[in-house]
Amino acid sequence: MKPKCLLILLLILFSFFSKAQTNFKPGYVISVNGQVIHGFINEKEWDANPTIINFKTALNGAEVKNYTPSDITYFEITNSVAYQRYSGFVSTDETNISRLSRGRDSSKKQDIIFLKLQQKGPNVSLYSYNDAIKMRFFIADNNAGKTYELLFKQYFIPDMGPVTHVENEFIPQLYDLATKYNPSSAELKQEIEQASYKTPVLRKISRMINNMPEDDTHYETLSSFDFFIGGGASANKFKFEGELPFRNASESKTTFGPTFSAGVNFYTNAKIGRAVLRMEIMYWTASNETVADLYYGQPDKPKITYHFDQRNITAYPQFIYYLYNTNAVKFYGGIGVTVNFSKYTQLVSSSETISTNNNLLSLDKSWLGFPIRAGLIINKAFEVNASYAIPSSINSGGKAAGDYSVKQNGFKAGINYHFSIN
Repeated sequence: MKPKCLLILLLILFSFFSKAQTNFKPGYVISVNGQVIHGFINEKEWDANPTIINFKTALNGAEVKNYTPSDITYFEITNSVAYQRYSGFVSTDETNISRLSRGRDSSKKQDIIFLKLQQKGPNVSLYSYNDAIKMRFFIADNNAGKTYELLFKQYFIPDMGPVTHVENEFIPQLYDLATKYNPSSAELKQEIEQASYKTPVLRKISRMINNMPEDDTHYETLSSFDFFIGGGASANKFKFEGELPFRNASESKTTFGPTFSAGVNFYTNAKIGRAVLRMEIMYWTASNETVADLYYGQPDKPKITYHFDQRNITAYPQFIYYLYNTNAVKFYGGIGVTVNFSKYTQLVSSSETISTNNNLLSLDKSWLGFPIRAGLIINKAFEVNASYAIPSSINSGGKAAGDYSVKQNGFKAGINYHFSIN
């Protein structure tokens, strides 16, 4: 089986296995009648607020219960995240500039949802709610027992083309709470006046309304990163088409060369670690050798050997997703784009001479590649990976008469070592 076919097959198989992958972490839920139930909650990378959670009373137990906001009022995953049930109005107007309404939109709906806890104190609690429409923030006046949305609106002004209007209704809402709980703080009032509708800003204001100089509570899992270095080998093949400066060229053979790499992984959720943005820098080499006729229509003339060496420095941004994810073993699939900067040495030899002719073929000094990748990580430290890059043009020529094209595809395999710098 060809390496690229094997790589694609592995990605498909592990994508099926990953559907059964779970990530149960210690936590608890509070039922609608106030009962606290300790157990384990399946923690996921919730880009949007969850509508249902999976819960076990025993980690190795087979029974899994599903809870919705209609079943529980609160759930918390230890040292990670917490969600509070909310029943009330939720705005449904758009704030994305590409989907804004023309004129003010006051649409809302009655709903029962999970709100994500962002900051909590004796006076107020700050929450967020994200769905397919937009991100919203809610605040609870703990003493009054009321929770309501902090409103932010944006829309196109009618009959004024692309001109937009912004309504920061959340600012007077926060002022009211600041006046009630921390009226003497000039710094707090200034923070509210300059506030934007963003998590770090509203967290700070909530903390100040609560008169909390610091807040060390873990409200959510922060992003993190680690580094890696590695090496391996690459197998490359070149394909020539069109009118080359030499004739009857033999088919290029697969050649091999070393690879060296280093990079950094950015985890969007360190505790779960499924989605990863990777930036990798690579050095690798490739070569090609072709036997051809230099003189057209004169097979009795000596043949030439055309050889070139390619040395590459590559920037390789990738998106990686762990299809199977445990502490001991992780398997991932990934896609990315390689930005390659290449240097070539071209040699032409015959039975009598060897000469350097770096202008015989016009080869690009920079070009793009499009690989797919799969890898296995053991004990969060040792990584074995393989990638296949589809054929990519490495010259700017076409296939018109008197012109030619050169395409390159390749397979790479390597070993990386992961480490952190504290």
